[in-house]
Amino acid sequence: MLRYHWTEKRLMEILVARIPSTPEWEAKGAFSLHQWLDAEHADALRRRIQEMRHPAPRLDIAPDARLEAFLAQLAAAADTAELVAGVYGVARPALAHAYRTHLAETNPLVDQPTRRVLRLALLEEEDSLEWGEPALEAFRAADPAGATRLDDWQRHLAAYLAAAGGIAGDAAEEAAPPPAPRAVPAPDFRPRRDERFRGAHNFDFPPHVVYNLPHVPADERNLALLCKRLLEMDVPEMMASFIAEQPDQPWDFYHDYARQLWDEARHSMLGEVALQARGLPWWAIPLNVGFSLRLNLHATPAERQIMLFGIEQSLMPGDTGKRFEYNTAVEAGDALSAHFHDYDWADEVLHTQIGRRWIRALDLTPAQAVEAAARIHARTWAALDAYRRLEPQAAWWDDFVRVALGRPSAARPEDLVDPTVIPQRTA
Repeated sequence: MLRYHWTEKRLMEILVARIPSTPEWEAKGAFSLHQWLDAEHADALRRRIQEMRHPAPRLDIAPDARLEAFLAQLAAAADTAELVAGVYGVARPALAHAYRTHLAETNPLVDQPTRRVLRLALLEEEDSLEWGEPALEAFRAADPAGATRLDDWQRHLAAYLAAAGGIAGDAAEEAAPPPAPRAVPAPDFRPRRDERFRGAHNFDFPPHVVYNLPHVPADERNLALLCKRLLEMDVPEMMASFIAEQPDQPWDFYHDYARQLWDEARHSMLGEVALQARGLPWWAIPLNVGFSLRLNLHATPAERQIMLFGIEQSLMPGDTGKRFEYNTAVEAGDALSAHFHDYDWADEVLHTQIGRRWIRALDLTPAQAVEAAARIHARTWAALDAYRRLEPQAAWWDDFVRVALGRPSAARPEDLVDPTVIPQRTA
């Protein structure tokens, strides 16, 4: 049980650390979901372990140095293809096998509470593999010449796993010593996009303003909200960095923020689905990385956490926040968008609770945190000036509205100014 817990916990940490720098959009979303599922499994295993012995064994250290050596090698993947090959081609299949074996061999009466935890975890591990296995095949198909590299990498990891006796540590065969370890690279929290996207450093994003312009029709304001939803992938990119760079927090810190990270990625998917349903080329929107870039590289982990709290608080007022966004979609007659905004609103209720809980842990009152967030925002917004030269700061909103709605934008040029205050940002 300790080995299962450690494996799930480390899989969560490994995926979280790679979310910002992963270019492939779909992989960002999958990693965001699967790290939360891993956190849920680790949490359930943790509670079960603590039920079984007093004092409970330590859960913050590896139960076996050889198992940790295997997991550390997973973190040494050179790119997304190797990470997918290792996590979904080696680690998760082995974890699912361990769960199946445990379920088959343990007594269903005496160990029923454990069996329940493992049955639910196994179901979601299988769901994760349902994404990971075809994703790995897609990487192989995209680069047939690189398939040998992935095969070699999987053999490297399999040797470390065999030396650890498998996930459960009960493998009967004597394993040969594993090859020399690959060095684990330093964390890279610079956000990236894949080759489909343009405008990662075009920080002009008119939807931040348009959604709340009273003279703009509801359908255009709702379109702006859908673009804001889509852009929200920059929130998990930022959250991943402050989760990964604060390794000594209580477990509940990671469990809470793992859930919020997934929610924010899911919000981005809501925007993607809504725009896809309209037949719009959502990947052509300049999904800039300004928010995660300026915070990941120009703020401390605690400052990023404070900034997130400040944004969450700004989303609560009824005249500009989540109720307003939902009502905008209703006014526009867009039932799908209203449905999406309704659940986005529901998530933010939870997120404000998470934020308040962990702001208190920083010895800040909510009012102090909001004031600090405004200062952090102003300082890091100025830091973007160093990156603006990387791409043209091109106007794009009017062209997009013409494609989406068949008419020019109702927003005036003087309206389309990048926001410099937190309440115009979304999360």
